[in-house]
Amino acid sequence: MADIPVYNAKDVVLTINNIVIQGFQDGDMISYTIKEDRVQTEVDAQGYPSIAINNNRLGQITINLSGNSASHKYLNSLANANKIVPIVIKTKNEKIIGNQAIIAKPADGQFGKQTPKRTYTIEVLDMDVQVVA
Repeated sequence: MADIPVYNAKDVVLTINNIVIQGFQDGDMISYTIKEDRVQTEVDAQGYPSIAINNNRLGQITINLSGNSASHKYLNSLANANKIVPIVIKTKNEKIIGNQAIIAKPADGQFGKQTPKRTYTIEVLDMDVQVVA
């Protein structure tokens, strides 16, 4: 019988500038996206197609921290310093890497009945997405 793959959020490790980020909000902890398609296609007036490889490797990573997270202060300091740092998201099956990443702005804030969420948006200049398993 084949092994059934099992996802565990505890297996997700996010490092920014080699520091492990902790204290995520309930729900989606981290999300990522490549900003543009890797290929661009078009067809001329006579129906002949062409393909262009898009070498744009810009990406975006969103991190949802709890307002009580010990990493909130660290990420806020990186945002205020406009520091370019490496970022890595690792799971058992995937590895998302950027050697040049910068936090777009300090997290927005709100206060209410529940623990506040602090969302950081990170612009990645050279994102690489790898499936390793």
